[in-house]
Amino acid sequence: MNIHLMTYKRIAIFSVIILLISVVQTIGYAQGSPKIYWTESDKIKRANLDGTNVENVFTNDNGIRDIALDIQNHKIYWVGWTHNIKRANLDGTDVETIYNPNALNPDKVERIHSPVTIALDTRAKQIYWGNMWVPWGMTRADFDGTNIEDFTILPVDGGVFNIRVDAEDIKLDVKEGKIYFQDSLNDNIARVDMDGSNYERLPHSTPFHDKIALDLINRRMYWTTNIRGEIRSSFLNGKNIDTLLTNLNYPTEIALDIHSQKIYWTERNFKTEKSMIRCANLDGTNVTDILTGSNNVGSIALDTEGVYGVKPDKTKITTWANVKTQ
Repeated sequence: MNIHLMTYKRIAIFSVIILLISVVQTIGYAQGSPKIYWTESDKIKRANLDGTNVENVFTNDNGIRDIALDIQNHKIYWVGWTHNIKRANLDGTDVETIYNPNALNPDKVERIHSPVTIALDTRAKQIYWGNMWVPWGMTRADFDGTNIEDFTILPVDGGVFNIRVDAEDIKLDVKEGKIYFQDSLNDNIARVDMDGSNYERLPHSTPFHDKIALDLINRRMYWTTNIRGEIRSSFLNGKNIDTLLTNLNYPTEIALDIHSQKIYWTERNFKTEKSMIRCANLDGTNVTDILTGSNNVGSIALDTEGVYGVKPDKTKITTWANVKTQ
């Protein structure tokens, strides 16, 4: 009797081990190395954060301006040079058009937007974008492109053009209810409430379409100054400005890996027409080349979790949960 009991126990333990291995493998397939995504003209590419394992995510889109990642839902969103907005899985499959200014219904002709930059509020499942032409200001919509809402942003006195703003780059601080953006028309970084009200000009001049990144944990902002060839940082209110890196070759796009305390940015050599992606510590030390010799690198975005869009097998996870409760 004891022999049979021991045999049953061994079979049960062996079965549980097999199920556990299956679950771990399935979850493992949904994880990979942390990735950096970037655009090259009509392509979206990605690689490991050290620049290895370069692969195409999406190609042939007639030019891509800006990208944003929704890691929670395994999606990448992008704005094209024709001012459309699309999304796909992080591996480039299941492409959808979210906004197409050339395919509007006649009753929506007044809403011809010209998106140039994009940011995501994953909590509210909304897209924010800035417009090159009318209606200026910013626009937001649901993740599927419905419920489009425009809001006008009026700058305070002291702006070059007080009648409107240009949101060339947008970053969200959803917890504090603030939108940060590079107001290229008024040559400054600014922030407003999530409805576009309470324009606040932050105390640093940033002409020539510089880019920004937010560290919402340490409450700091980082930005490039491409003409000066610098990367700077300050508190989110604009105070305590530090110059972290100098003598850079036209730095533009910037992204932060807060987990590893790293800055990533792009540079471009106009003599060779080649671009590069580099990184450094948040204090500007230990500058490292990640990718060199690329063509027209544009927007960059980081997936520091290493999720690349393969979903776990829920049936196996459920089976394992049932075994544990028995």
